[in-house]
Amino acid sequence: MLRLIEGSVSGQVNCLIAEQVHFEFVEHDRRVQEEASKNLVALLKQVARVNEIVSIYGAVGEIDLSHIEDHVTRARAHLQEWIETLHQVVPESEASARAFARMRGNRAPARRGKDSSKDCLIFETYLGAGRALREAGMTAPIVFLSSNTSEYLTESRVLKAEIAEDLDPISMLYAPSAGAAVRALGL
Repeated sequence: MLRLIEGSVSGQVNCLIAEQVHFEFVEHDRRVQEEASKNLVALLKQVARVNEIVSIYGAVGEIDLSHIEDHVTRARAHLQEWIETLHQVVPESEASARAFARMRGNRAPARRGKDSSKDCLIFETYLGAGRALREAGMTAPIVFLSSNTSEYLTESRVLKAEIAEDLDPISMLYAPSAGAAVRALGL
């Protein structure tokens, strides 16, 4: 992830964020930070208990995790640096209709029994942006990054056919992780 952030901050790559993704990020940001901080405190307490127990049995030295005590703050600062470089993409006027048709047809990323409206709108937003970039003459790699692999990959970890059908005409690649996106972009 850090390499992707560095590439965006340095201007090596341009990263887009769908308007819906931005809304969801804002909605969940504080809670995720609080949960991460809580879990980090629990980890530090557990390590302190382990240190106490092993010292009773004569172990020399302690596990020291003091270097990660402020990890949430540092990680959020890196994320903020990246956010400031992102280009927000507003869905095209037809994106909502295409997303609805995708849901009605149970076409990935839609899934039966799940409210897939946001996933479908996000995907259609990025497809629209990709088409616009290609029509404007962009030849550089375009990578769609989503860790929601169950929506985009089969159980055998292959890109779902209906997703490939949408990505292939605009030469857009799918990356299930930041590391995969970094490799696809040649960073």
